[in-house]
Amino acid sequence: MNIIEVHELKKRYKNVFVVKGVSFHVQNGEVFGFLGKNGAGKSTTVNMLTGICFPTEGKFFINGISHQNMDEIKTCIGVMPDVSNYYLHMNAVEHLKFFAELKRIKMKKENIYDLLEQVGLKGHEKKKVGYYSFGMKKKLGIAQALIGSPKVIFLDEPTSGLDPESAFAIQNMIKCLSKKGLTIFMTSHNLHEVENICDRVAIMKDGLISKMGTIEELKKKGIEHIELLIKVKGDHHYAIHCLKKAVNHEIVDIYNDGDYIYCSLHHEDAIPICVRILCEIGVNVYEINVKKRSMEDIFFES
Repeated sequence: MNIIEVHELKKRYKNVFVVKGVSFHVQNGEVFGFLGKNGAGKSTTVNMLTGICFPTEGKFFINGISHQNMDEIKTCIGVMPDVSNYYLHMNAVEHLKFFAELKRIKMKKENIYDLLEQVGLKGHEKKKVGYYSFGMKKKLGIAQALIGSPKVIFLDEPTSGLDPESAFAIQNMIKCLSKKGLTIFMTSHNLHEVENICDRVAIMKDGLISKMGTIEELKKKGIEHIELLIKVKGDHHYAIHCLKKAVNHEIVDIYNDGDYIYCSLHHEDAIPICVRILCEIGVNVYEINVKKRSMEDIFFES
């Protein structure tokens, strides 16, 4: 089931379209990564989905509600604010209570404590937000987005600027929220993070979506050959000769590279054949690396 549906969404500022016709969907309970270089139109698209600005053309639905009814949409979404948008003189309980009132949601104090515990801020409820660390503010931002049990939360760079331990904690929190059925729509420049936690991603370029799919789908797309790097000990030249003789029809390219044999193959089915041949001729195989496209490759190709 799609909880977000976007159809030919466009946004124009003066005479320039910064979003030029974007269409995509997000499934219920999915962690959806929305990527793009600065100026690609990513933030403007998110701003339209969260009601900060109105589309010039096109339409979208969140939880079956049309963008024409943005006030109703806002009752079923949560947005993690930028770290600068906090009331530093308030403590965490006061802060969440204030934003609950803005959303016209009545929250009991025990519910606020439960929410703060859920995001890892137990024991810091009465501490003023001005004394929170950068990572604690990020967690408070997620708690703020969770006010009112929304169907979808929008997270803008949820781990940017964090140390590895804090980033790991928030990534695990996102995974847990998704497992509970919450839909996460997140932007991030941390491509390793995207690869680790997102079910699907869309990449924007020049106001349009250039690529979209699961991580595996995007990695496989455009791959023409399987590239192997095999660390061996023994007669490299004889090993290459034997591989050529046995699977020449599968080999695109093969050569010696120090302690390694580089081998480009047409199909992955030839990999175990190559390993077996090397073992049969007495060449010791120490390591096999199959080169795969990374999220960095995919992102910078966009």
